[in-house]
Order: sequence, then structure tokens, then C-alpha cells
Amino acid sequence: MKYYVSRQAYWGVDPEDVNTVEIAHGGLDYANPDMLVSKYSGEGETYADPVKAVEAAIEIAAAWKKDCPKLTINIAHGFTGGNTMPFEASTKKELLEWAKKAYEALKKCDHCGELIEGDAWKLSEYPDEGEFCSENCADRHLEHMMKETEEEVA
Repeated sequence: MKYYVSRQAYWGVDPEDVNTVEIAHGGLDYANPDMLVSKYSGEGETYADPVKAVEAAIEIAAAWKKDCPKLTINIAHGFTGGNTMPFEASTKKELLEWAKKAYEALKKCDHCGELIEGDAWKLSEYPDEGEFCSENCADRHLEHMMKETEEEVA
């Protein structure tokens, strides 16, 4: 899963909900079309880690509010399904709770524990042995397996 962070000026919604820092599940293709030009660090970027996406969205909202103190700035997450669908605003606490839950559900490397971004690496000789974030982790895991086997035989 990828998370795309952007600033939005939603059209046709309650004036209090217009200006939103949006975290779109699925990446850029699932962001709403009312996107503003990227201005702040972390904006217009895709994140594999939902916690990092939320942290970036919070920083972007704070910078935007500092530049435009009269605006109401919301932060929201959601999934458009490829349609247009403004996301409902959430509190920082709700966003962080959601992000931590989403992070826990993501695939992690069976060697180092980091997130697996994209397709997982597997050991061709032992395809059921696990999924890895990189070729390096797959190789290190194989070395560890071989070392354990040698120790058992000795």
C-alpha cells in the first residue's frame, strides 16, 4: 500500500472543510483532483509507511496554517477508488492511531523487520521460507539458515 500526501482545496463542500491535507490510500491515482501545487516539504510525495505519511501531513498542515492563519486547515485520509470523494477530517490523534494500525497490518521483511515496498523477494530454493525487503536480506537469511544447518549437523 502506498500513501500520497497532498494539499487540497475541495470544491463544493462546506467552507470549513475546503482546505485539507489529504493522505490518499493507494498513491497518486487515488488522490482527489482538487490538488494544489506542492509548496511544502513532504507534499506531493508517496510514502510506504502510513505513520510517516501522517507525520508529514501534520507538518504540512502546520506550515500551511502558519502561512495562512485565517484558513481552517483539515487533515484527512481515505481512498477514492479512482473517483472524486473529499475525505472527512480527522484529529491528529485519530490519524496517528489509524496509521499505527495500518502499519502493523503491512508486510514486513522476515529478516530485518522493515516494510516490504513493492514485490517481496523470495528464496528461489526455499520459496516458503519467507518474504524479504531486498535481495540482500534474502541472501543474509539464506546464510543464517545454512549456518544453522551446519551447526545442527556438527
